[in-house]
Amino acid sequence: MQFVAGAHGRVQRLSRRVHIASGRPAMAGYPGRLAMKGRQVSELSHALAQSAGLAVSSRARRLQTVRRQLDTLDLGRRLGAIRTRLVSARGRLAGAVAQRRHQSDVALRNCASRLETLSPLAVLARGYAVCWTEDRTRALRDASDVSAGDTVHVTLSRGEIEAKVSKTK
Repeated sequence: MQFVAGAHGRVQRLSRRVHIASGRPAMAGYPGRLAMKGRQVSELSHALAQSAGLAVSSRARRLQTVRRQLDTLDLGRRLGAIRTRLVSARGRLAGAVAQRRHQSDVALRNCASRLETLSPLAVLARGYAVCWTEDRTRALRDASDVSAGDTVHVTLSRGEIEAKVSKTK
């Protein structure tokens, strides 16, 4: 760019010198040559101006391209995009956590109700009883485990009974 500006200045100085020289009497014999040189200088000056304009416009386009590239690398814009993605992800995550918590709560309630139906107290509440040995070390499952005269303890839904075995079948 500096070369173009320097060349343009040189051409202007030469053009002035030619113009001054053409007015001198010693040059009166060379008006055709001087006119031709003047035209050449004028044409070269015009071509140089055109070339300089093209170079400037080319550099301006390159500058715009580089600015656009720098804008894509702008930290503020990048952080803004990241912040937007984080806010969106936070919303999705909160929704997923709430949904998972609800599903877990439903599953826990289902397990608790199934467990409640298997609870020994729930079984007793339905009319069943547990019969224990006299020392309460084991539950009786077979009539042959006791004989007539043995004492057994019976646990009911509400309360207990102590009974004497009169006979077994």
